[in-house]
Amino acid sequence: MTETPFLQLLGITGRYASLAYENYSLVRSLAERLRDGFCGHLNAGDGDCVFLIPPTGPFIPKNYGSGAFSVAGNSYLQLSPVSFGLAVRVSAKDDWLRVAFSCSVEGGKLQAFIQGGRSFDLDLPLDDKQVKTMFEPLYRHIYDWFDDRVVQYEQGSYGSREIGFEIINASDLGSKK
Repeated sequence: MTETPFLQLLGITGRYASLAYENYSLVRSLAERLRDGFCGHLNAGDGDCVFLIPPTGPFIPKNYGSGAFSVAGNSYLQLSPVSFGLAVRVSAKDDWLRVAFSCSVEGGKLQAFIQGGRSFDLDLPLDDKQVKTMFEPLYRHIYDWFDDRVVQYEQGSYGSREIGFEIINASDLGSKK
């Protein structure tokens, strides 16, 4: 007996949904490992220094859970690149900046792109050792952005008019957790 067109459609949409969930799960695993590991890499020593936040829009420094991902709120999980953001504390006070990532699975690798920065090709299955290779380049990305602006100012220029990172002071927003 042959399958009806509808049963064939159910089969392919089931496969699509399974792969979309796998894609999201891989990106979420990377994001959570970055959040946890990068805070340890920074060695702030005085509490939280990295949160998982949405890649765009207003934010406060707190973990958003599934709301930190570009696919949040969709009733049907899309099989497409997934974005997320990290809020990184950049002062002894309560100043935070957002670093946005876009990730996709291609050819057995998880490709992670830092918005305005470098990309990483991570072998699957993902392991902590591979994620750790991202910590220093991520730190350099943030550090170099500030350092470039300091050098430009000291040389008599504010540099370009690019927006760069989005920086907030959580004290101005009220409660951060």
